[in-house]
Amino acid sequence: MNINITDKNQSKHAPKKSKRADDLISDIRDNCTDCSLCRKECEFLDRYVSPKMIINGKDSTNPELLRMAYECSLCGLCGAVCPAGLQPGELFSALREASVLSGDAPLKSFRQILAFEKRGTSRRYSWYSLPENCDTVFFPGCELPGTRPTKTLDLYNHLKTLIPDIGIVLDCCCKPSRDLGRLAYFHDMLREMKSYLLSHGVRRLITACPNCHSVFSTHGKPLEVISVYEVIARHGLPGNPAPHKRFTIHDSCVTRHVTSIQNAVRDIIETKGLSIMEMPHSREKAICCGKGAAVSYIDPKLANAWRNQRLKETAGHPIITYCAGCAGAFKGKTPVFHLIDILFEPQSAASGKPRVSRSPMTYLNRLWLKHVLRKHENPAFFRERNY
Repeated sequence: MNINITDKNQSKHAPKKSKRADDLISDIRDNCTDCSLCRKECEFLDRYVSPKMIINGKDSTNPELLRMAYECSLCGLCGAVCPAGLQPGELFSALREASVLSGDAPLKSFRQILAFEKRGTSRRYSWYSLPENCDTVFFPGCELPGTRPTKTLDLYNHLKTLIPDIGIVLDCCCKPSRDLGRLAYFHDMLREMKSYLLSHGVRRLITACPNCHSVFSTHGKPLEVISVYEVIARHGLPGNPAPHKRFTIHDSCVTRHVTSIQNAVRDIIETKGLSIMEMPHSREKAICCGKGAAVSYIDPKLANAWRNQRLKETAGHPIITYCAGCAGAFKGKTPVFHLIDILFEPQSAASGKPRVSRSPMTYLNRLWLKHVLRKHENPAFFRERNY
């Protein structure tokens, strides 16, 4: 698949100064006390000492700062522990945007993740199925249908028992482009998606992926966004018995401030009668799994350091997570389950071997799910995205 990795607004002649980045630099320079709390929590900041020392004497045109921006996972843990309320992660996000606009972004290093995103929005992989009077759609994301297609279908069918007129959208939220700083492309793609849904009466998205939830919560207005785990915690769980084991929970870093999702996940687990051992870093202090902001494509050693730190905190307990990407990061390193493994395939979860696919099967699985939906759904409105 040919990927255009040049943002349409990217130009070598574009102004390289970024007001947003320079404002954040000034904020850190003026208010950071070098207390080292963020450095103690973050492998990336520990490598470079502290936010204040990183930016010392630099501005948003500095090549070293622009390079460093792609080593930050943008997970937000630094801001969660900062006593001064600073957000270094926001600075590195702004520097990524500045890097793209100035033509200095190392986008060739991210061809693989951009190709993954491009497939998700393509005519071949996308599918919108909207029944009559549909005001709510299920948006499962990319990785869940790829790694767990039958369980994604089970989850959708369960939602239909709760919301009979629900529709489904197979598409990509384009968070990789947002994280990489390709904002013009990201906003164009999201704007087209929202326009179609709103014009067909959709007012609410139910997301399964925490990353999709983060994107739509921030950029999806006027669409209402709610996590599928909040929905099923509130309105009913599948009746399958769960294995009697003790688990620990890995919270997705993009939900560190979304207590409603954190609570819903724990309510579901406890309702299933499972025992939970919380890790030292949980909820608002969750640690990145190593896949955050595509750092692994440019610095796998740093990404592995985050993952290994997380694995130490499990104390040998199997992990339950509600992010398919996070589950993939830990797979093969420790027993790990997505929450829907527990809900829809409890026996394989009990054996420690849930059925989970890997690439290239993940792409075939997504096509299979689309085929099943096209065969068995009878929507009033449907489309494939023509990209």
